[in-house]
Amino acid sequence: MSLFEKNTTPDQNLGEDQNQNQNHSNHSINNDGNDDKKDFISHKENYLEDSTSSEFDMVGLEANDTILHNKMKLINDAIDEIGFTPYHLKLFFLNGMGYCTDCMLTYLESSVRTFINYQFGYKFPVSNECYAGGMILGALVWGFGADLIGRRLAFNLSLLLSAIFTIMTGMMGNMASYCLFVLLSSFAAGGNLVLDTCVFLEYLPHKDQWLLTFFAFFWGIGQTIAVALAYAFLPNNSCESADYCPSHINRGWRYVFYTNGSIVLAMAILRLTVVRLKETPKFLVANNRDAEAVEVLQEIAHKYNRKCSLTLEQLLECGEIESNDDYRKHFSFGGTLSLMFQHLKILFATKKSAWSTSLLFFSWACLGIAYPLYSAFLPEYLATRGANISANTTSGVYRDLVISNVSSVGGPIIAGLLLYLLPVLGRKGVLFIGGVTTMALLFGYTAVRTRAQNVGLTSAVYCALYIYYGVMYAYTPEVMPSAARATGNCLCLFFTRISTAMVPIIAWYSDTSSAVPIWICGALVGVIGIVALALPFEPSKQRVV
Repeated sequence: MSLFEKNTTPDQNLGEDQNQNQNHSNHSINNDGNDDKKDFISHKENYLEDSTSSEFDMVGLEANDTILHNKMKLINDAIDEIGFTPYHLKLFFLNGMGYCTDCMLTYLESSVRTFINYQFGYKFPVSNECYAGGMILGALVWGFGADLIGRRLAFNLSLLLSAIFTIMTGMMGNMASYCLFVLLSSFAAGGNLVLDTCVFLEYLPHKDQWLLTFFAFFWGIGQTIAVALAYAFLPNNSCESADYCPSHINRGWRYVFYTNGSIVLAMAILRLTVVRLKETPKFLVANNRDAEAVEVLQEIAHKYNRKCSLTLEQLLECGEIESNDDYRKHFSFGGTLSLMFQHLKILFATKKSAWSTSLLFFSWACLGIAYPLYSAFLPEYLATRGANISANTTSGVYRDLVISNVSSVGGPIIAGLLLYLLPVLGRKGVLFIGGVTTMALLFGYTAVRTRAQNVGLTSAVYCALYIYYGVMYAYTPEVMPSAARATGNCLCLFFTRISTAMVPIIAWYSDTSSAVPIWICGALVGVIGIVALALPFEPSKQRVV
């Protein structure tokens, strides 16, 4: 039995099919909810218990649109009936490339920043602010847009534009043009993390949702590639100081941009050629495009010889949803703003959803400070601790960073295995483990006295932190409704990017050579690990809608 077949039986699927019509009639005939089975469709809680299984459907998380809930249940049943296919496997790797790109660009900008400042005569990390600004704008534009016009456009264009702008960044001859293209490349890439999990999640059977955690595996690959390329080009092709730094002896940063951009371009071409992505069925249903949703699911089922019992008539019998509508019917400035505001309202429609959204915003904001403080400014901290801790040469420093960054790949693997082998932990339990473990390791890092201790503990920190990261990136879209999933996702990234933009300012006016940033990082990660236990939803036991 393969991993993808775990916890599913033909009897369970058959039982759900046989009782589907009975569930619908119970809701229409006995709306008082006084039968023996608990009715979880509540105007306050927005949950429904599936009387034929141990799973729950999260009822949209928006205000009481039971029609949308009924349609989403049908879509979930159809997706579970089709199961995991080669199409899902292709999406897994193609969406993972977006994670890889995001981390590559983050490390790319931070790794060359010193040499850029040497050549162009700047001290303040203005390029880092441009990078963060581009990521913020990209997340908002691509995120809000994806809930209006769909996921497909951002999926197809974001990597391609990011690759083009990254390559062009390496051609720039002054600070102004360099910062402009850093902003453009990060703006294009800003939509990746918003859409990657959304697209994959909205096609994914419930039993395979734990695979979302593995996306952070690609993040570890991305940062390893970026650090390895920096190690390959920067030590022997860069200035040693700002005193004498003409372009012809400082070409290492250009080589780094060219190679990273070329890798991203190759991934963008794969996205355009391996899969011709169609809009996700959950997005289509949430926008009153039922016929297209059925067509997409039937096409996948037919291509991979799977069964799909869903018909258009079943969706139409549910009625027309009330909480959202097709953007194409409101193609005006006022109509666009109205729909965007409606998507924001959905995220705070009930007390429980408002509590969930607020805790996520807080967690992402803290993470946006903790992670960049540790990763981007770690070399400066090490440089002041003496030869016994850090390598004596630039190449030695980068070699140590490559080792520690490779270790980060283990975090998502551990998180996925914990979810798969110990389902009792749930998403919240693994988040707690990742956060608290990272906090303990960061606090211990301040006592490092040798180079071996430094490399070993740094590797452990990255691994533990990526346990948290992997689950958090998966959990966030899982507890967002399809009608506003990209909006909620982009706002979480907005808060983390705003915090990230503050990091260079914090570092500029504080002493990054001291252990204070390490203590701050540890405290913040520990707090959000504990906060995870207060999150109200547990997607491992509930089907996303």
